[in-house]
Amino acid sequence: MDTAPRFKQARDRGCAFLLRHQGIRGEFPRSRPALDDYYKALTAFQVCGHNDAANRLCQWIRTRGMTRQGDFGPKREGASGYSCAYFNAWVILGAQRLGQLDLATRGIRFLLGFQDTETGGFFSDPTERDPETRQDLMVVSLCGLACLSMGRTEEAFRAAGWLTNLMEAQPDFPKQLYTVYSRRNGLHTAFDPDEALRHVVVADSRTDQAFFNPGIAAGFLCRLFQSTREKEWLDLAVEYMRFAEGAGDELFRLIRAGKVGWAASLLFRITGEQKYRAMALRIGDNLIRLQSSQGYWSGVGQQAPNFDSTAERVVWMDEIAQIAGE
Repeated sequence: MDTAPRFKQARDRGCAFLLRHQGIRGEFPRSRPALDDYYKALTAFQVCGHNDAANRLCQWIRTRGMTRQGDFGPKREGASGYSCAYFNAWVILGAQRLGQLDLATRGIRFLLGFQDTETGGFFSDPTERDPETRQDLMVVSLCGLACLSMGRTEEAFRAAGWLTNLMEAQPDFPKQLYTVYSRRNGLHTAFDPDEALRHVVVADSRTDQAFFNPGIAAGFLCRLFQSTREKEWLDLAVEYMRFAEGAGDELFRLIRAGKVGWAASLLFRITGEQKYRAMALRIGDNLIRLQSSQGYWSGVGQQAPNFDSTAERVVWMDEIAQIAGE
């Protein structure tokens, strides 16, 4: 077994880059603090042992970055649109890990306003709650994980039920994975070309694909199984990951594959199956290859530093390191 601490080293280089951009009052980044950049930083700081930095950011959020209703901000365009609930869920998860339960409790109350009581999914819109309003796999999965972390088990079960229904509605799985559902239209299978890349994942594609979708679904379902020991959730996690297992080599060249590495790490921990460990390590090694010499990761198709991308990769490096023997 290769026990070289490469994943921890990559994790810590990424965190060091983030720490260099935190302000003295905890704001992140200090030049222009915004939810779009800091929403994953709480967890990134925590997994690297920099709880002081994470707690200072929590205090800044408490005083400058949270509404009375429990919404987080300030928001630029990314955090105000389709994935707004996803951004908030990351902050809730980070605050809960740190024991900052006032932030997490107020945050989860606001987040639950996004859940559709009929389908169990979470709406992918800041305000619309209509039968046509889309519900997206990535958003639903992370919101379900936030509910689980805060002891809102019934709401987490409803989100997992949404994932069950989404899987049962797939017309061409595991060759393709459709990720959007609404009450009125059911599974969405027709998209404009500019939307298709996000909402339809093609397993054997030789081009960039949104492979984070099966990863985040399987990761949430693994955590739900760990919490409840109900095998149906583990079986569903394995089914979502069957899509990633059938993917071509392109999966292992993409920065988007981090969530698949996380899910594979969890499945190896739960099942002991070596194929999941091999997948996690292969993805982790690719992410190391994509890391800059300054420690940061860029966004998809970019070269510049990206705080969002770096913080998330720090978290996945930590998860992969745990099953790599580091």
